[in-house]
Amino acid sequence: MNRKELVNLPKVELHCHLDGSVPMKTLIELAEKEGYTNPEEEMRGAIAPADSGTLKEYLSSFETILPLLQTKENLTEATYAVIEDANRENIVYLELRFGPLLHQRKGLSVKEVIEAVDKGIQKAANDFPVKVSLIACALRHHSQERNTQLFEEVSQLPEGMVAAVDVAGDEGNFPNEQVRRPVSTARSLGMDMTIHSGETGSVDNVLSAMDMGTRRLGHGVAIRQDQDALQNVRAKDVLLELCPTSNIQTRAIPSFKDYPLRYFLDEGIKVCINTDNRTVSNTTVTDELMNCIAHCGMTAEDLKQVMLNAITYAFTDEGTKQQVIRQIEEQYVF
Repeated sequence: MNRKELVNLPKVELHCHLDGSVPMKTLIELAEKEGYTNPEEEMRGAIAPADSGTLKEYLSSFETILPLLQTKENLTEATYAVIEDANRENIVYLELRFGPLLHQRKGLSVKEVIEAVDKGIQKAANDFPVKVSLIACALRHHSQERNTQLFEEVSQLPEGMVAAVDVAGDEGNFPNEQVRRPVSTARSLGMDMTIHSGETGSVDNVLSAMDMGTRRLGHGVAIRQDQDALQNVRAKDVLLELCPTSNIQTRAIPSFKDYPLRYFLDEGIKVCINTDNRTVSNTTVTDELMNCIAHCGMTAEDLKQVMLNAITYAFTDEGTKQQVIRQIEEQYVF
């Protein structure tokens, strides 16, 4: 399959961080608006090195981006730009996730932050055929009290504004035990959920995330080293939201030739392929899939199944799922 054919196929992305995916052109424009002296130079830090070394070092790129996303106007503009970018490679269903508490440096409330992002989603809906769902992330380094309050506030927003919640951030230094209370609150409020776990080699985090009730795991690649954990993921029918380039940047996996996609597929593990952060990882879904085809033995049938997995586990209504499934069934004919 060549790149042009792949770009033209309808695609689904479930694991895409809003702040890490704002197109460079938009970041530079926002920096100019905010009065930066040399926006192009200063925005270079938004792209993480190909070998970031650790997840913590990889996440440092966000400190270049986050100062620009502290006003309603900038959040709306950035959201629109990410969806516009996704549309260019024919993403038909996209889940955007972000941490509302990271956007309060200029006094915005959680509600104002989320409403600003929702405004960008609604504006994009008028211009692009991309269905978007929003996921609100708690950050591991924030207190359990703060994260619990975040999920409570999210639950009080108008129905449909936020589709699900997540826990993200420095997994290595802040394991799942430190987010158990907010996750329990989310569960008690009936919220759909995914949890970043198994990104930094911790099988225990994968197991505890499943014990907390999630049916989706952000990354989850640590299970490649543990047969018991792998069998547990398969038995509980949990989806792994794989982000290959990001995993290699953070050394979760040494290289594409070592990436466990083929192994997971052969073992009957449900997976989907994502960018994680389009700009920070300097990638697209098309790039990720091309690399999986070239280095991981992904076949055309695998590609179709990965897209069906993604939309089946998506945080959206049944009508949207069936519409996207029809698009995949009709166009993934090889």
